[in-house]
Formats: sequence, structure tokens, C-alpha cells
Amino acid sequence: MAERRFSNLRPDRVLALQKARLRQIIWLVIVALAIFCLTNLTRGTWINLVLDLGLIAMLLLAYRWNQRDRLELAAAWTIAALLIGLTALMAVDQGLYDEAPLAFPALLVFAGMFGSRKLLVVLVVLMLAALIALYFLHEAGIALSVPRPLNWRRPFAMGLIIAFSGFFMWLLAGDLSRNLLRLESEKLALQASRERIALMARHDSLTGLPNRTLAMDQLQYLLGKPRRGQELIAVMFLDLDNFKTINDSLSHAVGDALLCKVGDALRMAVRGTDMAARMSGDEFLIVLGDLEDERAAAETATRIMQALSEPFQLEGVEVPITASLGIALAPRDGNDPAVLLKHADLAMYQAKDAGRNAFRFFDASVNQGIIEHLQIASGLRAALARNELEVHFQPKFELAGGRVVGAEALLRWPRPENEAVSVHRLIAVAERSGLIHEIGAWVLQQACAAVSEWRRIGLGALTVSVNVSPLQFRRGNLEAAVRDALAANALAPGGLELELTESTFADTPDLVEVLRRLGALGVHVTIDDFGTGYSNLAYLQRFALHSLKIDQSFVRQLGAGTQEEGLVRTIIEMAHGLGLQATAEGIESAEALARLRAFGCEFGQGFLWSPALPSEAFITFVRQHRAASA
Repeated sequence: MAERRFSNLRPDRVLALQKARLRQIIWLVIVALAIFCLTNLTRGTWINLVLDLGLIAMLLLAYRWNQRDRLELAAAWTIAALLIGLTALMAVDQGLYDEAPLAFPALLVFAGMFGSRKLLVVLVVLMLAALIALYFLHEAGIALSVPRPLNWRRPFAMGLIIAFSGFFMWLLAGDLSRNLLRLESEKLALQASRERIALMARHDSLTGLPNRTLAMDQLQYLLGKPRRGQELIAVMFLDLDNFKTINDSLSHAVGDALLCKVGDALRMAVRGTDMAARMSGDEFLIVLGDLEDERAAAETATRIMQALSEPFQLEGVEVPITASLGIALAPRDGNDPAVLLKHADLAMYQAKDAGRNAFRFFDASVNQGIIEHLQIASGLRAALARNELEVHFQPKFELAGGRVVGAEALLRWPRPENEAVSVHRLIAVAERSGLIHEIGAWVLQQACAAVSEWRRIGLGALTVSVNVSPLQFRRGNLEAAVRDALAANALAPGGLELELTESTFADTPDLVEVLRRLGALGVHVTIDDFGTGYSNLAYLQRFALHSLKIDQSFVRQLGAGTQEEGLVRTIIEMAHGLGLQATAEGIESAEALARLRAFGCEFGQGFLWSPALPSEAFITFVRQHRAASA
């Protein structure tokens, strides 16, 4: 049982090798015994011949067991047969003068190779016991140890035993050598694997640059190292500009290749003692030590920007890239790695605010606005996830008849524990943080759900207008978001109106085709804040528009002078001349309302009637207004 459990622990390749070796050794011993049978036959030593034949029979049985994968039994049987046979041959032949004991060392090696330590010890004891027994049998006169006269057979037998024992040792030595080489190879492979794992743990797998962990360790080392004089340590946080656009448009494989190129450029731009590392995505960290002054950091930043200024050749395409880089200096901006990294990150945002493709040093006073931006962006993201945002609706009126015809959907973020964030700041943060796409789609869904509910409860064919950021058009999925919102709320396209600022027309490619498809669908499109944009009126003829919305800064000035009235009148007349309707926002006085009616403006909204209201309050307002007008 113990031997069987032991064999189960051996690898299959070891068992296969032992089985093959046992088969070779059995045949080797059988050949040797066959030769001895011939010599005994010619010499007429019949007892030795019978013993040799008996040994051959026992070895053939061991061979059979070995072929049936009973390795332990075959090996033990072979060892036992050889020990008994050799001892018997000694007893019937020359005793202690016999050449048979020459095979004992090989038999011991054989036992050590195929058996256990216990079997080896037992075999040694039995061999010693056999020799002692032969001695006492000789002394008692029972089995005399008498050497035969020397002739050619004796050295032949001894040479044959030595030759076959040597061949067995040669097989064993070869196996041992191969196993040692294999173990050494596995050791080297394991060592190389550990080195690769250690390298991967502290290096970026894509670019080969040090990763965040190694860079922060380097920064910690530099901060803890004694500095001579006024040497500075610089931490640079670099972010590629518009990398997502490149990644999405040219494929992620090209994006990865670009990151590798940027990594190579950063290695070349810094000194050998400095470290350029990849943080994550398209963000990189550069750690500089032993700088004489701020100018030395600026020179390195300039080299980095110059290294990235030339387009990279990727798959036959020239890919231009720019970066925004922020710099924090120790000890001026802090002596803690986390603080320095945070300050460099804030300085990088300041570089982006400056128009990108620039670097900026950390400035606590300037970066306060960036900190507020990050806090608002973080809170806005959490509010969206927790469904804390709200959509309010400002009533929209038909000026001629005074009836409510719809509403404008406006985003609100109630923050009872903090100061209110203006809508303009809220939208600006959403656009800069990338949340505008998710928030825009959510507002579309809420607005369509609200107008669908209004129609269901009998408020009539009211419409809802939703402001759309230029970024939503540039991403290319606005049309799908509109279709999803209409379908999810079973709302006819005529119930939805999209409001676009004039900058959308200047900054968005392929807008003509998008607006044409939306118009064909039945969705109305309005230019919001008209008169405050680029003053290029060519798009009024090119795009599928339905109305102009006069900016409230002009409407609020009605009554203050003839110039403002002339401007508003001109906008309305121009809209009508192009077959468009006019909507005025920011109506706050009866005087302004009267003038707009006189100018022929069709629709309006403003505090004269109501501010933006939650949906339930809007429903109540519409019902009360209709009751008062009846």
C-alpha cells in the first residue's frame, strides 16, 4: 500500500522512464544469464544451469508484470529473484570465492532506483546476512568455499558481470544527467518567470514604462534623499488631448500603438536619471530630481511638448497629438507624494483650460476654480447615478391667443446643503467632464415622459423643447438618443423640439444631414439664443430649421430705446422672411409682451407668466391658467 501511494506521487514521465529502464535491465540480465547457461552447459555444471534457468523464468514473470503497469511488484520481484539466485549460485558453486557478489553493488543501485529506502536497507542487511551465512556454513563444513582452478571462464564471468553492471550504471548516469539538465532548465525558466512577474508588477505591460507604483516609489525616494542647497523635485502630470477621439475613430489597436510611441518620446525627452511612467489610459507621470530651479523644469516640459508636436506615423496614417501638462515642485508645492501628484493633476487641468497643448505650474489661487470644477463634476456624477437630478418646465405661450402650447425642459440640481449651481455652470462642467452625453440622454427621456403624461391626462397637444449641447452632435449618437426617448414614451416626434445654439452650426460637421433626418422624422429644430453667436446667417438657409429663439438679453431691453426694438423687430422679420417662426425668451413685463405681439412674434416665455416648474406644478399651472382664461 505504501509503495502504491508512493508511485501515485510520481509524475507520469518518471513512471514511463522507470518502466522502460526496468524492461531494459530485465532483458540485460536475461541475456547475461543465457550466456552463463551456455558456459554451465559446456562445463557440465547442471545445478548452476538449473538455477540460471530458474532465474530467467522469474525475470520473465517480472517482465510480464512490468508490461501490465505493475511497476513496483515487477521491480521488487526482480530484486528478490536476483538476490536469491546470486546467493544460491554462490552456495552451490565457489561460496565466498564466487564472482556472483560482484553484482551486489549494481543490485543495490537498482533497488535504490526502483524501490524505497526501506527496501534498500533490507537488501543490504540480507546481502550481509548471506555472506555471513556462507562463512559459517564453510566453517561448519556444510558448504565449503573452495575456489576452482583458474581458467578462462572465471575472468570471462567476472568481466561479463562488470560489463553488464557498467552498462546499467551508464543508463542510470544518463538518466540522472538528463534529469539534472531538465531541473536546471526548469529552474532558469522559473527564475525568468519570476523576473517577468516582478517586471510586470512595476512596469506597464503596453509601453514598457514604469507604472504608477514604481514612479511613486521613485518620488518617495527622491523626497527622502538629503538635498544639497535649493534643489527642486518636479512632478509632471501629462494627459493626451482628445485621445478618445483618436482611439474611437482609428481603432484601439492604433490607440495602443500611439501610446507606445508617446512612451518612447517621453523616454527620449527626459534625462537618464529621471523617470517617465504611465499612470493609466492616456495619462503619464514624469518625475525629475536634482533641478536647480523652476526654469530647469520648464525646459524639460518644453522638450516634452516639442517631442509630441510632430505627427506620429501609424499604419500609414499621420496621427497628430497634443498634450496638456501640469507641474508641481517640491518643496514649494508640498513634500508628500500624494499631495504633489494632486497638485500636478490640478495644474494639468489649468493647462487644458488654457486651450490645451500647453504646460502650467501649480498655482493654488488659480487652481481653486479647478478644484471647484472637480468637486462639482464628482457631485454631478454621483447625483446622476442616484437619480437626484430634476427637470423643470418653463411654460411656453402663444402670444396672440395667450394659451399654453408647451414648455422648455431645464435641468436642475437641488443641493440643500450647498450653494446652488447655476444652469450655465452646471452645463459647462457637464461638457468638460464628458457627462453631457449621459445627462443629455437622461433629460431627453424625462422630457418625453413628461409631455407624454401631459397628453395622457388631457392637457392637449403640448410640446417640449430640450436644449442640446454641440458635444452631443459631435459624438454622433444624438439621433439614436432622440429615437429611443420617443419610442420609450410612445410620443409622436411632433411633440419634441430641439434647441441648438449658433455655435453648434459652426463646430459640428455633417450637421446638415443629421438635421435633415430629424426633420424628416418630425422633430422640430430651433436656434436658441439667436443673435449672440457668430453672426453668419448662411446656415439659416442651409439647415432644416423651424424657428428662431430671440435671446433674452435683447427682449429685456424692449422699451429702453429704439435701437433694441429695431434689432428685435429685424430678427422677427428675418425669421418670417425665411419661413421660420419666432420665439422670445425672458419676457418679464407687459410692455415687452405688447411690443412682441405688435412685431408679430408667435411664441414667448418668461417670468411674466412663470419660472421653470416641477412637472406636477407645471400641470397645476396649466390647469389654473386655462380655468382663468375660460
